[in-house]
Amino acid sequence: MPANLRIYHELCKGVDECGICLYVCKKDVFKPSETLNQKGYRPPVVIKDDQCSVCENCMIFCPDFAIVVSGEKSRRRAKK
Repeated sequence: MPANLRIYHELCKGVDECGICLYVCKKDVFKPSETLNQKGYRPPVVIKDDQCSVCENCMIFCPDFAIVVSGEKSRRRAKK
């Protein structure tokens, strides 16, 4: 089941000014939007929600609280 990723575009200061979400996502779930938000910034858009591991790094590191991640985290098996 893919993660539920919500980006609040109007809170975001864009991938050109910030871009932390693109940097911290190891699965390349985001790409820059082709359109600008009302403040003139290009927010990220989700392109691979099925690849999201629900690590929540994008949500944790977003300084603008513009990303919300929900979904079931994958469980790692303990090494024996």
